[in-house]
Amino acid sequence: MPTNYPATSSPKPLLYSHYKALDQVQELGFIPVRLFRVLYPLWRVRVSGQQRVTAEFDELEWYLERSVQETGYKSIAELAAFLGLEPAFVQRLVDLARQVGHLTGQDEHLMLTPLGLDSVRERLRYEDREINAELYFDALGNFPLTAEHYKIPILETLPDKTPFQAFYHFDHTWNVTALEQLLQSSQKTQFNLPDKINSAELTSPEPVYLPVYFVEARENKPSGTLQLMIFSQVRGLRDPVLEYAVNRDPQIYRALKARTNSRAESVQRYFEQSGMKKEAWYLNEEGQWGAQVMVDGDFFLPGPTANEEESGRLTLRSVGRYTLIYDWCIWVMCDDATIRNQAATEQLIEWLQNVNIRPTEFEVQQKITNVCQRLSVPPIRPQIALSQARAKGFSRAAERLAELDDD
Repeated sequence: MPTNYPATSSPKPLLYSHYKALDQVQELGFIPVRLFRVLYPLWRVRVSGQQRVTAEFDELEWYLERSVQETGYKSIAELAAFLGLEPAFVQRLVDLARQVGHLTGQDEHLMLTPLGLDSVRERLRYEDREINAELYFDALGNFPLTAEHYKIPILETLPDKTPFQAFYHFDHTWNVTALEQLLQSSQKTQFNLPDKINSAELTSPEPVYLPVYFVEARENKPSGTLQLMIFSQVRGLRDPVLEYAVNRDPQIYRALKARTNSRAESVQRYFEQSGMKKEAWYLNEEGQWGAQVMVDGDFFLPGPTANEEESGRLTLRSVGRYTLIYDWCIWVMCDDATIRNQAATEQLIEWLQNVNIRPTEFEVQQKITNVCQRLSVPPIRPQIALSQARAKGFSRAAERLAELDDD
């Protein structure tokens, strides 16, 4: 079922670093066990229909339409006399009301349409517009995606080489009843959906794809049960819509689990292929943070730029956090205090460089405390971190550290 492309570097990453997803899993109080990179299949459906839009009424427009409803006056001449306006001006108001679908009938026999009646009653200028839209449904259960997903880049064709796995041979077809069910839903306003659908068609018999991470995680307690979390580029990263869809029909999840080697075999193969001697690392599958590997300090590359999965070498960004070894999430630690200190500084400036919203001084200090506790090192000196951020060209991190240093 899955097609697994070779793990190779791509000109542009399909998704943010898996570290970001793993860090968030831990922040949520869970221990990640495995992470799978998936090109999730979606149906793209083109629809046409009407959308009701709302605007504020011009006061004279509202009085004109209200007069038609309440006074019994049906002609332009009667309305002009009642409102004390010039007939030519009333004619322009009537023509405008016709254009938006509020009035019908000849100039001598004007009537409000249902849309006009709704507008007068609620004093909101409703207008029904013809629109065309595209909707996305997950290709497994035909479950609709929310408006947030329309801001995410979608892959229309499969990339030639990527570590993400594409699922396009599966026994699922577009179910036309999914759209009918969505129209009846009380939550349909959450989706990119016109109020009334005239027609709908599948744009292609082949699905499009959304890069996501599947993270198998357990609660951080001895009897914690496994659950599946999904991360995409929606705001907040964790994607409850796809998470619900996959847990409702877990065939992709089952296929992913079926092909994975054992954790111990995977870790052993990883280090053997790197040429590392067995005495230089030790795997504890029941560590405080889940499966944990203790690695000799000489093994770590000096920076986060190298591709760990291709090189077979861990970097400083790996120490004191989860890294990915053949889909397994392994907590990496080192007994060399110098390495741990360097790793703490690397992780701090990486966070300061990549965090979108400027952190407060309290948040920066809290991050320093958390990183240093995790790595069992003394608090990071801002001056040292600032110097390293400048050396790496991390201008945003340097700016934020300089502000902290000035205080």
